[in-house]
Amino acid sequence: MAHVVVFSVFAQERTVGVFNRAPGVSEGYTLFSPSANNVAYLIDNCGQLVHSWEASDKPGNALYLMDDGSLYRAAQTQNLQIVAGGAGGVIEKYNWEGDLVWTYTYSSPNFRAHHDFQVLPNGNVLILAWEVKSQMNCIQNGRDPELIAENELWPEKIIEVEPFGTNEGTIVWEWNAWDHMIQDFDDTKANFGVVADHPEKINLNYIRPGKDGADWQHANSIDYNAELDQIMLSVLFFDEIWIIDHSTTTSEAAGSGGDLLFRWGNPIAYDKGNVEDQKLFGQHNAHWIEPGLPEAGKVVVFNNGVNRPDGVYSSVIKLDLNDEASYPKDEWGQFLPNDMFWEFTASPKTSFYSRFISGAHQLPNGNTLITDGAHGTFFEINTNKEEVWRYVSPVTIFGIAEQGNLVTNPVGDGTNTVFRATKYPISHPAFFGRNLTPGAPIENNPDLTPCETATDSPPDETTSMDVIMFPNPANDHVNITGFQGAYSIFNVHGKNIIMGTVLENGEIPTHTLVRGMYFLRLDNGVLKKLIIE
Repeated sequence: MAHVVVFSVFAQERTVGVFNRAPGVSEGYTLFSPSANNVAYLIDNCGQLVHSWEASDKPGNALYLMDDGSLYRAAQTQNLQIVAGGAGGVIEKYNWEGDLVWTYTYSSPNFRAHHDFQVLPNGNVLILAWEVKSQMNCIQNGRDPELIAENELWPEKIIEVEPFGTNEGTIVWEWNAWDHMIQDFDDTKANFGVVADHPEKINLNYIRPGKDGADWQHANSIDYNAELDQIMLSVLFFDEIWIIDHSTTTSEAAGSGGDLLFRWGNPIAYDKGNVEDQKLFGQHNAHWIEPGLPEAGKVVVFNNGVNRPDGVYSSVIKLDLNDEASYPKDEWGQFLPNDMFWEFTASPKTSFYSRFISGAHQLPNGNTLITDGAHGTFFEINTNKEEVWRYVSPVTIFGIAEQGNLVTNPVGDGTNTVFRATKYPISHPAFFGRNLTPGAPIENNPDLTPCETATDSPPDETTSMDVIMFPNPANDHVNITGFQGAYSIFNVHGKNIIMGTVLENGEIPTHTLVRGMYFLRLDNGVLKKLIIE
């Protein structure tokens, strides 16, 4: 299906900012942190700035907006021993007002946080990190000495940190890829076995051609599924996604309990396939679609397309893993599914290629927001794969660009790279009661042609002297007095969960809702926050 512009609502030729806004675009605010400066920007669909956070340190890639309006971001700290793309070392938390309220440093000559992290429902933080293994340690564990080009390796590890104070935290759980190796190179060393017989293990001597450096695996995203209590990693230099169990103790995670539950994208990495079987090529941002969103539970991956045999192009795919309890394999021993559930490519395919960073995620109305990170471009497609919104970041390594100036460099990448952009619906709890009056666009000398399609205002809790809701928190029902008529209940992503009419006794059934926060909208305009225990 073609990747096309439906129409432009702007009057003049543009080089940055909003290029397209068509009917069907999802209403919300887009958060992004350019690689070129220390500011995180929140913009509306017209490209107008509605909020920003300024930090003192360079971004370390990922950032997330929380329900309470706080912003978590990865940041960089100096570490001359561990230097590679995506290096960070610090996780920071800012309140809505921009004050730094917590920071945690995980960086030393022996380890360094990088790329991504996840804030868990209990407030703990999962952090992706490298850990240095010496040349001797590598050889003792069965690494081919010819494949230790930089005299050490940095396998992946994950730590779970319980924050406290303003700059402290306790590591309460960890997982190390180094504990789950297998090798068939030297039967006198540790981890010896038949690689093809153990897809749950990581081949210590697998390398993508030309990637025999210390940063040998290079995971670039981490995601958490609370329902399954599982963690997903995107492992760039293996061209795979991995899933592991989080319900283990640290001790169990160091043993068989921490082996891979699932892997997909490149069965060559576990000696179960050939080039025709490879599906992922330098991918980023592998994650489960959140509960409450269309196609919840499926997996989204930005497939960059590096070294893709049928041409240089990027795609976005969705996977249906079917049975998360067992993660079955086919008769050849390859993890299912054999192919993707859904795929988006441009037309022609080679017109869309982002060779590094980037991402994509599902929106409440079924659309998909895609980040072409190499060119600092975000575009939204609808369920027919038609483009309904496009934005080019004006923040470059040379400063804020002026409208009309190009932001590409001689090799075709942008000077305005962005790791990943995220669009939050207007119903997101972070926006309740906040001042989101649109300001000017970020770019200099902007085109101020009015944005013709109006954006809804973010919902704010409204009340009426005559309408009372109780109990709240609720369990199987909530009562309404002072109102008879239609209602709808929607989740924090803006998706309608229940629609109906208030019963004669004033009761609204809520027994089908899982624990969490929702919003009850009455057709008289009253909006109330509803908590289900």
